[in-house]
Amino acid sequence: MKPVIVVENSPILTANAEHKNFTETDKIIPAGTNLEGEFKQIIGVRRGKPFTYRLFIDKDGIIVYEKNVKMNEMKMNLTGTENDRTITLPSAQKFSTTHAVVSVIAGVLGYAVAKKMGKTGKTAMLIAGGSAIAGYMVANYMVNRNITIEKK
Repeated sequence: MKPVIVVENSPILTANAEHKNFTETDKIIPAGTNLEGEFKQIIGVRRGKPFTYRLFIDKDGIIVYEKNVKMNEMKMNLTGTENDRTITLPSAQKFSTTHAVVSVIAGVLGYAVAKKMGKTGKTAMLIAGGSAIAGYMVANYMVNRNITIEKK
């Protein structure tokens, strides 16, 4: 059983054995509703041709389209339980050797490109400085991404 949350108002479906497909009912499950069940792929017929229906079937027999639900991710901190599904580890440092290395490499490459373009003195140093700042920003993006581990 997988916990999911309904992301948009979703009509409840009913199986139509005569036409080998699914029909929407007048009953609606409101967005934000939590359900628990299984994802299924059922082969049926749509406009006279074979079609695979991607559905979510609740433990109580409620059938909705898979596109209208998403996995209910539970965040786990240091005191999390073993029922939690996602562990998010924030980055450990705000400034690391990655920042320094990428900034220096970008600055040196910027200076080399400036010299190759025929720039001299102050202009070459401004280009190198701008490249180093851009390198720092790239390193900051790389370091600040969270690492996510999902249990299956």
